[in-house]
Amino acid sequence: MAAFRTIVFLIALIAGATVMPLRADETNTSKTADTFFAGTVSQSNSETIIVGRTVRGQAESRTFRLTPHTKIEGKLALRVRVTVRYVTDDEGDTATLIVVRGAAPAPKPAKPKKP
Repeated sequence: MAAFRTIVFLIALIAGATVMPLRADETNTSKTADTFFAGTVSQSNSETIIVGRTVRGQAESRTFRLTPHTKIEGKLALRVRVTVRYVTDDEGDTATLIVVRGAAPAPKPAKPKKP
């Protein structure tokens, strides 16, 4: 009985070892990990969007191409905070998803003049 269990264990071990490399190959053929950039919209039109941010005192901005496949969640406007999921290819950075994180800051009301 113990010999039977040992044989079954060895067969299962060998079968599992041959399946493992196949799964490793499947993960290598998948797409690369998503890339994100978060910041404030400084410019936008129907073809591109420019998002800027300041990290550790250094300002940086990125330009993303918009395609008909780009999904936009929320109302896109100037000076709104967004998170952009994008892919990089030969043509540059292409936005695949833009999530609007907050509304544009309201302009400050003018103070009434004292007579």
